[in-house]
Amino acid sequence: MRKWEEKRSAEISEYILVTHIVCLLIFLMIVFSFYNLPLGLNLPLHLGLLFSLFSAGIIVYASRKLFVKIPSLGQSKADEILLLLIISPLTLTFLWYSKNFFGAKVLLIIPSIIAATAFGKPAGTIGAILASALLFFMDYKLFHRLPPEVFQSNAIMASVTILLAWLVGGLMEVERKTQQELIQLADYDQLTGLYNHRYLQEKLALSLQKAATENSPLTVVLLDIDQFKYYNTVYGYQKGDEILSAIGQLLQEEVKTPFYAARYGSDEFALIFPGKEKSEAWELAAHIREKMAGRATICLLENKMAPPFKPFSISAGSASYPADGEAALPLIRAAENDLFRTKYSQDKTYLYYSIISEISTLKAKEAFPTLRSLVALINIKDRYTFGHSERVLSYALALAEKLALSEQDRDTLRYGAYLHDLGKIEIEAAVLNKCGPLNEREWEVMKNHTIWGSEI
Repeated sequence: MRKWEEKRSAEISEYILVTHIVCLLIFLMIVFSFYNLPLGLNLPLHLGLLFSLFSAGIIVYASRKLFVKIPSLGQSKADEILLLLIISPLTLTFLWYSKNFFGAKVLLIIPSIIAATAFGKPAGTIGAILASALLFFMDYKLFHRLPPEVFQSNAIMASVTILLAWLVGGLMEVERKTQQELIQLADYDQLTGLYNHRYLQEKLALSLQKAATENSPLTVVLLDIDQFKYYNTVYGYQKGDEILSAIGQLLQEEVKTPFYAARYGSDEFALIFPGKEKSEAWELAAHIREKMAGRATICLLENKMAPPFKPFSISAGSASYPADGEAALPLIRAAENDLFRTKYSQDKTYLYYSIISEISTLKAKEAFPTLRSLVALINIKDRYTFGHSERVLSYALALAEKLALSEQDRDTLRYGAYLHDLGKIEIEAAVLNKCGPLNEREWEVMKNHTIWGSEI
């Protein structure tokens, strides 16, 4: 249970607990007023015993609630059921025994309020209606008719009891629904209906704890829509949202308990397979990938725009517990790395976008080694300028030392040296490594690499 959920439940449950205790005290006060007893210890034996039992019951009931730190609204209501089983017969017995004592009729409110706070509006209202009907029935049996003054007092008490039960029960239902909606907002992605990134981390950590306890495997599969920006640009963001929503609905249909799915990023999804080895999970994920692509294609076919869309494809990466990691973050990172390797092996540029996004969250000195390795891959793609970025770096740092620049400025130069040719990622290897001069179109493409690098 999250801290905010626990705090909210505790606050509401505290009010419920106090309400129940006050109801029990009112019961005692009405009994005492019927016997017109003075306050003190000079009570008849049977009333003293009743008072002791009630006091013990209140202490035990309150202690149980406080001992478990006040349960949430959705937990078992065994204590409330037991309380109703005791209070309801006592109320009806006292009503019969006290004859036409008006104060005793107030007792109708007590079981109705307890039922309404514990079980909601329907239970509280039905309970109040039944109690009111029993009140009329008992008075009819007592008097063999219903005198006007008895009927009027009963009608007033019945109306008040039903109204209070309906009102209190309604407020409790509103609170329960509000709490569920807050949980929905906190844990689920509103577009796809899947778990969101934050809750995925929590649930995956719990799944890994269970896997460790049971000594069973667990596999994480990440799915990334290839060039999703293309579909947003060509067909509009509304169509892109429609695709994501359709995929979310499909995953809810296909991924059944104990497996689960989450929206990991803007166009990325995570599938968690507790109890499955990597090979088994990969087969299941491959089947789901095909259906995802098919569902997305159906969404695109509804669009009459030209030109025709390019084939919809999804890249995937996986990692398993315990081989690739024993905690949530290392396991997800291993799946990301596998996903990036898959993308790069297909000679696509998405690896760089993902890594640049990742290192942007790190401090400069933490990100630099990763950045240096990535730009080395750019040099591999462009064999003509292999080592070019490293040479630019050495010249820049030599000048920086001669000019006595600050360490911060030198860090800036390091980044600039490594990133200045990043836009070549957008250029086909055939153009970068062409033997002979470039034609006019190829030269225009090549000149744009500085703009693309800035955009990346």
